[in-house]
Amino acid sequence: MDYRKIIYCCILFCFVNLTAYAQLPSCSAAARFYSKDSINVTTFGASTVNGVGGFSFQNFLKNNIQSCYTGVIVTVTKDAIPGETSTQGLKRFPGAIAGKTGFVLILIGANDALALANKTMTIGETEANMRYYIETSLKNNLIPIVGSIQFFNDKNSQSLKTANLYVGQINGLYRRLARDYKVYFADINRALGRDFNLYQDFVHPNEAGYKLISFVWFDAINQAIDDKLLLIGLNQNYPNPASTRTRIGFSLSQAGRVVINLYSVQGKFVKNLFDAYQNAGYQETVAVLNGIPPGVYIYSMQVGGQVLSKKMIIIQSY
Repeated sequence: MDYRKIIYCCILFCFVNLTAYAQLPSCSAAARFYSKDSINVTTFGASTVNGVGGFSFQNFLKNNIQSCYTGVIVTVTKDAIPGETSTQGLKRFPGAIAGKTGFVLILIGANDALALANKTMTIGETEANMRYYIETSLKNNLIPIVGSIQFFNDKNSQSLKTANLYVGQINGLYRRLARDYKVYFADINRALGRDFNLYQDFVHPNEAGYKLISFVWFDAINQAIDDKLLLIGLNQNYPNPASTRTRIGFSLSQAGRVVINLYSVQGKFVKNLFDAYQNAGYQETVAVLNGIPPGVYIYSMQVGGQVLSKKMIIIQSY
């Protein structure tokens, strides 16, 4: 038996699995409190959304979501036509979101920057178009997430240098509109920066670039879920066992007063750990345990007429 081959295969197997693991996203602590049985995502835009050269972000994004929201049905669809400006996309947007629920990811405007550089569009037109996309999404009870557009690789092109000036203007506009409408903003431009090693041509991402874009979208979706779509829930404290301090996470579906008390296993009140009004979403607090004898305890969260409880183990500090 050739043990060298066996050892080599084992090393290769471990390397491949560690590499795959390293590419998984960090999961929100609130993922377990998601209040629906599905996550539905519609992606809308032009060529970057459509995918180029056999690469796109949609499958990466779906895998990201599935890795954290276990047991949830995930759909990610796309509606994209390469080369379109935000004006040309207006006609197909109602059809793209018809009957859809959940999130709509809007990434369009790179072709606007080229048109602005060529003086065939105005920045006012781009603004009016994005307002339409956001307002129409909200009217259809969707959660819009606006993506910033990436820079062009302008190393050898004066016209693309000019277009990049408009990329900056468009992204500033998109950020402002997201703030004004109180919707979510995925800063793809900031993530890619001017690292053209993430590109396969003058503007479109390669596989690594698309993976990075999927993480940016995923972070924005997580933030929206944390803010809007969580059940009331109570996390297990950590560390557990604890000695002098421990961290307790909880989620709220709406703002309210949160009271967390510590009890003995016999139900005797020991200490108040937290008492404050909190906004909806996922929160964490640090509970101070100094002076509490070692043992098994129950901590209980009261909010909005509901009571949730978990066990906590306190050990002696050294």
